[in-house]
Amino acid sequence: MKERTLIIVGDNLGLANEQVDYPDIEFIHYPVLVDGQEYFDSKEHSALWLMDKFKKEKIVAKSSSLSRQELVDAIEKNKNKYDIIVHVLMDQKMSNATFEMAEQVKKQYENVIPIVNIDTRQVANGVGAVLLRLIDELKKANDLDEFLAASKKVVQNTFSFFVLADLDYLYRGGRIGKAKALLGSAFRITPLVGLFGDDPDGLIVPVGQARSFRQVNSLLVETMSQKMKEKGAQRVKLINAIDFKDNVAAFEDLQAKLKATFPCDRSIIGTPRLVEAIYFGPQSYGVSFCLD
Repeated sequence: MKERTLIIVGDNLGLANEQVDYPDIEFIHYPVLVDGQEYFDSKEHSALWLMDKFKKEKIVAKSSSLSRQELVDAIEKNKNKYDIIVHVLMDQKMSNATFEMAEQVKKQYENVIPIVNIDTRQVANGVGAVLLRLIDELKKANDLDEFLAASKKVVQNTFSFFVLADLDYLYRGGRIGKAKALLGSAFRITPLVGLFGDDPDGLIVPVGQARSFRQVNSLLVETMSQKMKEKGAQRVKLINAIDFKDNVAAFEDLQAKLKATFPCDRSIIGTPRLVEAIYFGPQSYGVSFCLD
């Protein structure tokens, strides 16, 4: 766009900062509480650090909402440098407190600088996938209206799948009910859950389950193939996949299946952040697809 545009996004997007090719961006931090103590994503306190603690200790870890003050600080620092701010947020249903806070801040600055809050309807690597596609559209759009129309299509055409070795982490993070968590543990199955941009409910939904990671990978690929047929898509615009390097054979099997099945314009191995580790748990991984 011809307008000078700043992007603000939280660090819960399944990408390292350097994997985002856009110079005008501010990353703000999601706090993570581990046994009541607050941490932020860093080299010392990373996703792999938290995964290691999960394996060695009985800890309780939860995420909190974005800091209003950090958001305001980012806006104050940049309000005179840009014409528009685009704030890219995780799924509103997954973090309503963060989205409401962002809307309040938008109103606070309505006479200072226009702020657009975009609900990605995604979490983790799905947020990162939407962000990268929004950057593509931002570079092409002639004006804000054109960008907003394109952003709606990007959100609706983004689909994420999460292979979770233990649903208990998702339950402890408040993202699913206790019954579903117990079901996965009781039958020793590997669940596959998803977040679909064209689902107006914006909730994590069960996709299926299998007795092995290879079987779950096949189910994931089959489900995505069906979604492509439903959408009439011939190619995938972008894939963002993340893992925690503790289930190498399963993740490599998934990568091989994706490469063999889906023609793709851009495929990324993302970087899990501290927030992602809370909900995934050990031996888990995820992949997000953006269609045209």
